[in-house]
Formats: sequence, C-alpha cells, structure tokens
Amino acid sequence: MKKPSLCSLMLLLFALLAIAPAADLHAADDMSGTNLLPNPGFVRSEAGLEGWKLVGCQGKKHDSAFDGNPAVSVVGNGSDHGFWRTDDLGLEPGGLYELVFQARQSPDSSGGCAVAGPSRVNRDFGIGTDWGRHGFVFVVPHDSRADYVRLGQWQAKGELFFAMPLLRRVMPSHVVMPPGVELGEGEWIAENRYHFAPDYNWRGANYHRPLLKNGAGFNSNRWIFAPGAEVIYNHRVDGFRQLNGRLSLQINHHVEGVLRVDASVDGSNWVKVAEFDGQRRGGTVDLPRELFPAHKVFVRLAQKGEGAGFQVNVYDYEAALEGKAPEGEGSTIFVATTKCLEGLAVGALPRSVRRLHTIQMCLTNLTGKALRIGDATWRTEREATLTRKPTKGGARQKGVFPFRHKLAPGKDSVFWFDLELDGGVENAVSLALHDADGRTIWSGESTIRAGMLDDASYGYWLTEKDGLRVWWCESGWKVGRNRPAPSRTVNGRTMPPVRIAAARGEYEAAQVVLQPSRDLELMHVEVGPWRAPRKANSLPTVRIEEVAYVHVTHPTDDTCVRGWYPDPLPPLKMPLSLKPDVNQPLWLTFWVPREAVAGDYKSSIKLHTTAGNLEIPLVLHVYDFELPCETHLRSALGLGTGAINAYHKLVNEADKLAVFEKYLQNFAEHRISPYSFYDYAPIDVRFVGEGTNARAVVDFSKFDHAAERWLGKGGFNSFVLPLHGMGGGTFHSRHLGNIAGYQEGTPEHARLFKDYLGQIETHLKQRGWIDRAFTYWFDEPDPKDYEFVVAGMKRLKDAAPGIKRMLTEQPEKELIGHVDIWCALTPEWTPERVRERQHAGEEVWWYICTGPKAPYVTEFIDHPGTELRLWPWQSWQYGVNGILIWATIYWNSPVAYPPPVLQNPWKDPMSWVSGYGTPVGTRNPWGNGDGRFLYPPRRDPNASNEPCLDGPVSSIRWENLRDGMEDYEYFWLLKQRMERAQADRKNSLVNEARKLLEVPENVSRDLTHFTVDPRKILEHRARIAEMIERLSD
Repeated sequence: MKKPSLCSLMLLLFALLAIAPAADLHAADDMSGTNLLPNPGFVRSEAGLEGWKLVGCQGKKHDSAFDGNPAVSVVGNGSDHGFWRTDDLGLEPGGLYELVFQARQSPDSSGGCAVAGPSRVNRDFGIGTDWGRHGFVFVVPHDSRADYVRLGQWQAKGELFFAMPLLRRVMPSHVVMPPGVELGEGEWIAENRYHFAPDYNWRGANYHRPLLKNGAGFNSNRWIFAPGAEVIYNHRVDGFRQLNGRLSLQINHHVEGVLRVDASVDGSNWVKVAEFDGQRRGGTVDLPRELFPAHKVFVRLAQKGEGAGFQVNVYDYEAALEGKAPEGEGSTIFVATTKCLEGLAVGALPRSVRRLHTIQMCLTNLTGKALRIGDATWRTEREATLTRKPTKGGARQKGVFPFRHKLAPGKDSVFWFDLELDGGVENAVSLALHDADGRTIWSGESTIRAGMLDDASYGYWLTEKDGLRVWWCESGWKVGRNRPAPSRTVNGRTMPPVRIAAARGEYEAAQVVLQPSRDLELMHVEVGPWRAPRKANSLPTVRIEEVAYVHVTHPTDDTCVRGWYPDPLPPLKMPLSLKPDVNQPLWLTFWVPREAVAGDYKSSIKLHTTAGNLEIPLVLHVYDFELPCETHLRSALGLGTGAINAYHKLVNEADKLAVFEKYLQNFAEHRISPYSFYDYAPIDVRFVGEGTNARAVVDFSKFDHAAERWLGKGGFNSFVLPLHGMGGGTFHSRHLGNIAGYQEGTPEHARLFKDYLGQIETHLKQRGWIDRAFTYWFDEPDPKDYEFVVAGMKRLKDAAPGIKRMLTEQPEKELIGHVDIWCALTPEWTPERVRERQHAGEEVWWYICTGPKAPYVTEFIDHPGTELRLWPWQSWQYGVNGILIWATIYWNSPVAYPPPVLQNPWKDPMSWVSGYGTPVGTRNPWGNGDGRFLYPPRRDPNASNEPCLDGPVSSIRWENLRDGMEDYEYFWLLKQRMERAQADRKNSLVNEARKLLEVPENVSRDLTHFTVDPRKILEHRARIAEMIERLSD
C-alpha cells in the first residue's frame, strides 16, 4: 500500500470543504464559497421574507439600511425575547461553521443584548449605534438534527438591526511545535505540564481542538446540560505520555440534575471521577491513578438524572508529562473557502510555532490532469480596532509568493501565505492561489486577531553583538516576548540613543530590550557617570528592574488574547537567563532631583553578558521647571495590611509597621493616596459612662504622628475617615450600625455619634486636614438602597457637617443634596454632567474596577500600558477632581482559593470574584489585574514562611499611572503660568497655551476613542513643557 502523504492525512483530519468531481480544468466553471443561509439579502416576495420568519416580538424589513443593502430589525420591550429565524437548515452534526453579520441598535435602545446562532449554540452580542461586524464560529452538536439560525434580541428595550448575514463552513488551523506537538486555542505546555483551560467566550465558542463529542447546548460562554446531554474531551500530547491528571470544573447555574464526570484512556471503558450538583457546584479533583501513564485521556461530562439541568462555565485540565516536553502556547485560527475550482480539494494545515502568522494550505489535484500552479497572494485589512488605534480604509498589507510548478493528477502540494499583520487589531485576511495564467483557482478568508503583544510598529535599534540584539522603546509599550526587533534604520537614518525628557522633581521611564539568538546570560549592569551641563551639582539617578511576565490564560474581554504579558517589575537579580528569540526588557526609571539644572545629561549603561560587553548611550533632557510637590488630581486607592502580612509572612509588630511604611512610601513616590495611612496609628475612640452620661473619648496622638508624616511630606491629598457605629453595605446587602448597644437611628445613638464625630471634625479643622478627609461608608447602591443611603447621609450631615460624604454612584434625583463627592464609573460622566455637579458645590470623582472594560480606559494586565497613563489626561479633559480604585494588592480570592491556600499572583494573574454571596470554590473572573497594581515577594506564598521585609514590587501599569499623574501636573502648571502671563498681557503666548490645555483628539477624543501609542502622549507633553518654559522667561 502506498504510504499517504502528510498533506493527505491533514486533508482527512480537517474535513475538506470543497471537493468537486474531476473535470476538464479549462472548461470548468468557478465554484464560489456558498452562503448557507436562505435569502441573506432579505428579498421580499408576495409570501413575505422567503426563508425567514419573525418569532416572539415585533420587527420588520428595511430597504437600503446598510450601505444600500436591506436589513431586518427586531423591537424589544425590555423583558421579552424575539428573533428572525430561518427555516430548518441541513447543518452537519459535528460540523464547524462561521456566522457573520452586520448589526446596530437605535440610539434610544438600552439594556439586554443581541443574540445570534442556531437554537442550541447561541451567542450574546453587545452592539453599538453604528453598524459593526459581528460573528463567531461554532460546532453543531453531534446529536443535532435539523436546526435553524436566528438573529434577534434578549430583553433589549428598543430596535436592533441586522444586515448581510453569512453562514459558511470553516477549517481550523492549530499550532505545531517541535517535535510535532499540536496545540490549539486554550492549550499550553509549561514546566513540563500540559494545560487546557478553554475560554468559552472566544471567537470559536464551543469549539476547541480537544473536543471529541458535543452533545450539549451552548450559550455564549457556557455549556447547557439537559437529560441525555454529554460533552467529551480527548486530551493528548503527541509523543508524550501523561503521568497524572487534574480537573477543575464549575457549575455557574443549577436548577436540577447531577453533573457526572468520568474518565477513560480508550474512550470505551469509563471510570467515575466526581459528581457535582446544586450543593457542590465546583471543585478540583485528581483523576484516578490507575488511568496513568496514558497517551490519551478522555473526560466525559454528562447530566445524571432528569430535570431542567444546569450550566458549566469552567473546565480546566492539566497533566504532568513524561520526558522533556516543549514549552509553548497553542492557538487556533479559522479559514473559509470563498472560491474553489472544480476538481480541487483544499485544506488548512497547522501553523509552525515559529511562524504563527504563516497560513499553510494543502491542495490536492483531483482533476485527472496536470495543473500549472502560479502565485499565492494575500492582503489584509483592519477589521476592528482592538486598542483604539486610528483606522485607515483599504488594504493595510499585501504580498505575493511564487509557487510556480506543475502538479500531477492525484498529487498534493503545500502553499502558504507569510502574512504581515497589524498588532492590536483584528485583521481581515484575503487569500488566493492562482494558476500559471493568473486565474484564481482557490480563494479564502480568515479573521486573525493579532494582540498588542504582536505589535512590532515601535522601538529603536541600538546595537548587536555575537547573537545579542539590543533595542529600546518608551515605557507605555508592553513588549511581546516574541515580537521581532525593530529595523536598524528608518528611511536610511540610524536610530537614536535612549532619549527621554523630564522636569525637575519627576520620574520618567524607558525600556531597553535584550533579544538573544542563543542561550545567554546577563551577568552585570552598571550605569556610567553623568556628563552634566555646567553648574550641575545634583545629578539624576537611574534604577534598573527586570520586566517579568505573567501568563494570561483567561483573557479579560474580547479585545484581549491569551499569552505572556509583561507587568511585574521585580528587582534585577543576576545572572539573568536570556532565552533564544525571547525578548527580555529592562525597566529604567530616571529620577530628576529638584535641584538639577536644565539641559542634556549624558551617560551610558554597560551590559556585561556571556556574549560580551555592550554599552548603551543615554540622554536625559531636563526641562527648566519643577513639578509641584503637591498633587492636584486627588486619588484614593485601596491598601490593606492583611494581605501584606499574609504574603510577607509578618508576625512581629515592628516588622508589620516597617513593611507597611515601605508600601506607603511607594504610594507617595507615585503621587497616589491610599484609603488609609493609619492602619497602625488609628484614631482611638472609646465610649464611657452610661445612659445620659455616656460620652465619647477620642485620642488623636497616634493618628496625628502618622498624619503629620503622610499628609505632610508624603503628600497624600485624601484619606477615608473610618466611622464608628455607622452602618454600611453594598447593592448586595446592608446593615445598621451600633454604638454602646444603641442601634443606629435611635436618639441615644445619634447623640453619641455626634459627640465623637464632632470631636473628629473639630480636630481635623484645627490641624488643616479636613479637606483631605471623606467618608465612604456605602458602595455602589442600587435604587432599592437609596432611601437607606439618604438616611445615613443625613445622619452624617447632622453629626459633622464639615466632613465630606462620598458615594460610588452616579447622580440620581433621589440622592442629590445628600452627597458631597460623587464617584461614579467612568462611562457615567460627560463634561456637562461634571460641570453641573461642580456648579452645585460638589466634587466629581470617577472610578474603574472590574468594569468598565473595552473600549474604555481600564486597569487590566492584558490591556495596553498607556491606558492608565491616559486616565489622568481624561480626568483633565473632563474636569474630574479625583480618581478611585478599590484595591491595589488584591492578590488572593478566598472564594477561588479556599483557605489555607493563597493565590500566587505571579502564577495566576486573574482577579477572581470574592464576596457578594459567591459560593466557596467558584471561579468567576473580574479581570486580569483588577485591584492588583503591586506584587508581593516573588516566591510561592504557600511554600515560603520566612518573613520578607522588602517593599512592594511595582508593575508597568502602576508606573504608567504615575506618569499620568505627573502629566496632569504639566497641565496644571501650564494653566498657572498662562493665567500669570494673561495678567502680564502676553496675549500671543496665552492663546497658544490655551490651545495646549486642550487634550488633542489624537491623544483622547472621548472616553472610548484614544491612542495606545505613548509617542503621541509624549509629543503633546513635550509641547506643554516647551510652553511652560517660554512662559517662564
């Protein structure tokens, strides 16, 4: 028997899309890729919209709605569910399909979502008021019979529109690593362990490479189980046996029934692993030892018993591997055939881990005649911006590769497309293969999301020596581990040295990136002496840290991708291992003393490596002005001592205080104010006496000592005032307070509350700290809580009218008049709404947390580094007084990691939900890095018990937030100089300065349209700096 070729095997494996009978090639007609939907143009006949019908709500057809094309709409009332559906379609059980459509909603629509897909594989979509392209890929359940496709709404209020729907078959292409290990989306190998942790919210929905059988429903990001439903995964790593297996599962919604989990090594003989139900909704279990070692491990999820069923949204499998397995990350793209000539069969092949952006296809000639192959061509367009970069129309990239050869009948040929993709966007890719006469014999399409880690549009070449390339970039970039080094020259010019600019009293950073072609080590780094301007008695300093990476396995939102993201900035410890073709950035933080003179300071960094020594030139330009010591954008970010003590393993009180003060000092250096600086220096409050003789005794001695330090030299411009006897709560629950046995709301409680809080108000006024204090006793109320909140706010006003009251809620009529500091999520504010509250004498702050997500500025690890630098810019742009984030050291979720285990944020970057009644063992994501800007010691918190007296480890996000806080001072300082110049009647400069006080559109147009390119930020900052200097002359 003739041995089949690799290409032929892959054709069978990936279930080819287009195979036509052999025919005379030159006489054959082209076969276009078929849209499997009936009447996709919504052509109306006498019988109505042929192939479609409206179910469950109102709707209609619209002529010339999208670029001249018809559309259909559905109208929801806010509590209903309705859709347009096709007639039953003959979708292949187990078939892989892509559904794509255009959609928008009317400007007055609100709530709910758009829904699309077959009846058993639904996906919810958030759509905007502008037309946008949406879609997803899905596997038809293996037990499916005839099914339909729908486009509609769920509990939306208003009208939603749909146009140009397309349903077609697609082929998957996974990643292959030496020595032939294939991994798809959600799979990776690290430290000789195989992992599969699917993100069901990804483009491929219920499809992943390990999926063997799909007999369950699916909705957006979770499996839907009913009686008889089952899902089977086949876990295999070609060439390596698994030595054990561990599985984590979660039922996110339960009505009835039991989730039965079984395992097998042959797919026939099953062993019970675990059962989960409404009481035990999730957990981690080890697979039975008798199954191992095994080349394959099958895991079956099935509903046991009758009833309405349940939903499963978490499935994580991992196994130790025998031997030395390669490390790497899997990924999956999908390719659709749009045209195929009769007599040809085309299939997608796996992509090399070293050439992820090369799509390989296999062509089989079934025409019975020789075929002359010509060129393969490709082009890409930006389909959707993931990081709000400016989008240009037309093709972004294109390429041609000659494959000119003759392909005999029955033979295979591999052809490929070396793509050049824009990082940080979804790239719409068009592919084509031509014959020798230039006629298209096959064409296809793919949508490839290139994350920001793939962005290679920035950076400046420095030097190279014996296989070690060195380049640098601005601090706002997140450097992907595998992105290529920049070109040596741009437009024939060599690249500049590391060059940054800063004012006196300012920190500024840059990154120097080491990229070896072989295994190397960084042995030592030293900064040379500064060559300073004349009369310079005070010199800048440089601190160098390692840029470390964390592995994101659950992307925060649909603009993010899996991968290794740079974030922690631990102290640089050498020797530092440098891996082949892996970028290793070094973080350089420059500090300019307040006594420094203006001008250029020149120095160099000497890198001692096993490839030899390299010297990197540095130029620091010092502006001729000083940043204010005071920070004019107020802030309040959570910081608690419990996590610090737990992760630093502190038991001694002196050690606890010493380490806490290192965290406070870090806050001070970043111009950020914590909720509390007084954890070990509280205001002591006691209630003595009984009945009408009861009174409050307040001791400020400890507090005053700490306040003098941190509100003085430390520069903190706000703090949360703790309240004794005051109730509180959130949208989830609430409670009343108690003083000396008297419940809040009683006359006795009111008298004691006013006694103690009045003393605090008087003391803070006397010390000049009253304007920095505020109360924050209720968080994110629902309308049902407004009456409770207003009552509490009145009690505060009666007891201490000079202490400001903050509420994390947008202004609502029921609350107005009872709040001094409004602090709502960023999307709630417009400049007009901000001014309205400020004109009423109130402050306006805003906050971010697990929300909002893209397209807004966020706090997440897997979002662009510039976002947090831009937040203070947008604060200036919108006139907001302050910023708030609930936590900075949320390292552990006791729900996701039940005690005594502690989450290791160096290994797991996700901030998992805790509180709000979430059952222990549940893992629901808030977002990568939510409430986590600083890192604990770089060690396993469950294995290390020695006290660590080091300070916090910073992060790229934390450093960019500081840059933004300093940038805010540039705006503030320019405004002061402009007003002074206006008084001196320097009208021409005043007009120029006034324009610079406006944040330019290419930096931030509004809250959802802004740059991710730090160069644009730095360009405007430099113009502001120049104007400050001109106005100072």
